[in-house]
Amino acid sequence: METSNNAVNTPAGKSHLGAVLRTIVAILISFMATAANMPQHTQHLALKFVFVWIAGALLGVIGVRIGNALRRAAKPDIIITSGGLQGMLMARIFWSIGPQSVGLLIGTVVGCSTLMGWVA
Repeated sequence: METSNNAVNTPAGKSHLGAVLRTIVAILISFMATAANMPQHTQHLALKFVFVWIAGALLGVIGVRIGNALRRAAKPDIIITSGGLQGMLMARIFWSIGPQSVGLLIGTVVGCSTLMGWVA
Protein backbone atom coordinates (compact mmCIF):
# COMPACT_ATOMS: atom_id res chain seq x y z
CA MET A 1 0.00 0.00 0.00
CA GLU A 2 1.46 3.30 -1.08
CA THR A 3 0.70 6.65 0.43
CA SER A 4 1.38 10.01 -1.06
CA ASN A 5 2.03 13.39 0.49
CA ASN A 6 0.70 15.31 -2.51
CA ALA A 7 -1.72 18.09 -1.68
CA VAL A 8 -5.24 17.57 -2.91
CA ASN A 9 -6.64 20.54 -4.79
CA THR A 10 -10.07 21.17 -3.37
CA PRO A 11 -12.06 24.33 -3.99
CA ALA A 12 -12.34 26.74 -1.08
CA GLY A 13 -15.67 26.61 0.74
CA LYS A 14 -18.10 29.46 0.23
CA SER A 15 -18.69 31.61 3.27
CA HIS A 16 -22.26 31.70 4.52
CA LEU A 17 -21.73 34.75 6.73
CA GLY A 18 -24.00 36.95 4.61
CA ALA A 19 -26.86 34.45 4.74
CA VAL A 20 -26.50 34.12 8.51
CA LEU A 21 -26.48 37.90 8.99
CA ARG A 22 -29.56 38.35 6.76
CA THR A 23 -31.38 35.63 8.70
CA ILE A 24 -30.54 37.28 12.03
CA VAL A 25 -31.74 40.66 10.73
CA ALA A 26 -34.94 39.02 9.42
CA ILE A 27 -35.58 37.49 12.84
CA LEU A 28 -35.03 40.84 14.59
CA ILE A 29 -37.24 42.81 12.19
CA SER A 30 -39.92 40.12 12.38
CA PHE A 31 -39.82 40.25 16.19
CA MET A 32 -40.20 44.04 16.22
CA ALA A 33 -43.02 44.01 13.64
CA THR A 34 -44.84 41.25 15.51
CA ALA A 35 -44.41 42.83 18.95
CA ALA A 36 -45.55 46.24 17.74
CA ASN A 37 -48.66 45.08 15.87
CA MET A 38 -49.93 42.01 17.75
CA PRO A 39 -53.28 42.69 19.45
CA GLN A 40 -53.01 42.22 23.22
CA HIS A 41 -56.40 40.66 23.85
CA THR A 42 -56.37 37.54 21.70
CA GLN A 43 -56.64 33.91 22.62
CA HIS A 44 -53.43 31.86 22.52
CA LEU A 45 -51.29 35.00 22.34
CA ALA A 46 -47.93 33.26 22.82
CA LEU A 47 -48.62 30.62 20.16
CA LYS A 48 -49.78 33.20 17.63
CA PHE A 49 -46.84 35.46 18.46
CA VAL A 50 -44.27 32.71 17.86
CA PHE A 51 -46.03 31.56 14.67
CA VAL A 52 -46.11 35.06 13.17
CA TRP A 53 -42.55 35.75 14.33
CA ILE A 54 -41.08 32.64 12.67
CA ALA A 55 -43.23 32.87 9.54
CA GLY A 56 -42.37 36.58 9.17
CA ALA A 57 -38.67 35.79 9.38
CA LEU A 58 -39.04 33.12 6.70
CA LEU A 59 -40.94 35.55 4.48
CA GLY A 60 -38.13 38.05 5.02
CA VAL A 61 -35.56 35.51 3.83
CA ILE A 62 -37.74 34.84 0.77
CA GLY A 63 -37.81 38.61 0.19
CA VAL A 64 -34.00 38.65 0.26
CA ARG A 65 -33.91 35.92 -2.39
CA ILE A 66 -36.35 37.84 -4.60
CA GLY A 67 -34.38 41.08 -4.10
CA ASN A 68 -31.14 39.31 -5.04
CA ALA A 69 -32.74 37.92 -8.21
CA LEU A 70 -33.94 41.41 -9.13
CA ARG A 71 -30.47 42.80 -8.39
CA ARG A 72 -28.81 40.27 -10.68
CA ALA A 73 -31.34 41.01 -13.44
CA ALA A 74 -31.21 44.82 -13.19
CA LYS A 75 -27.61 45.53 -12.11
CA PRO A 76 -25.92 47.78 -14.66
CA ASP A 77 -22.62 46.77 -16.22
CA ILE A 78 -21.24 50.31 -16.00
CA ILE A 79 -22.03 52.90 -13.34
CA ILE A 80 -21.57 56.53 -14.39
CA THR A 81 -22.12 59.20 -11.75
CA SER A 82 -21.63 62.94 -11.57
CA GLY A 83 -20.85 62.80 -7.84
CA GLY A 84 -17.23 61.72 -8.17
CA LEU A 85 -15.83 59.05 -5.87
CA GLN A 86 -18.59 59.40 -3.28
CA GLY A 87 -21.30 58.89 -5.89
CA MET A 88 -19.49 55.85 -7.26
CA LEU A 89 -19.11 54.32 -3.79
CA MET A 90 -22.77 54.95 -2.95
CA ALA A 91 -23.89 53.35 -6.22
CA ARG A 92 -21.67 50.31 -5.66
CA ILE A 93 -22.90 49.90 -2.08
CA PHE A 94 -26.51 50.20 -3.25
CA TRP A 95 -26.12 47.59 -5.96
CA SER A 96 -24.36 45.20 -3.59
CA ILE A 97 -26.87 45.27 -0.69
CA GLY A 98 -29.75 47.60 -1.61
CA PRO A 99 -32.30 45.36 -3.36
CA GLN A 100 -31.77 42.55 -0.84
CA SER A 101 -32.34 44.95 2.06
CA VAL A 102 -35.53 46.31 0.49
CA GLY A 103 -36.76 42.76 -0.14
CA LEU A 104 -35.97 41.81 3.46
CA LEU A 105 -37.87 44.77 4.88
CA ILE A 106 -40.89 44.38 2.59
CA GLY A 107 -41.07 40.61 2.98
CA THR A 108 -40.85 40.72 6.75
CA VAL A 109 -43.12 43.67 7.51
CA VAL A 110 -45.79 42.91 4.91
CA GLY A 111 -45.65 39.20 5.78
CA CYS A 112 -46.04 39.85 9.52
CA SER A 113 -48.87 42.32 8.94
CA THR A 114 -50.75 39.93 6.66
CA LEU A 115 -50.29 36.98 9.00
CA MET A 116 -51.42 39.01 12.01
CA GLY A 117 -54.59 39.94 10.14
CA TRP A 118 -55.26 36.26 9.49
CA VAL A 119 -54.57 34.92 12.99
CA ALA A 120 -56.12 37.76 15.03
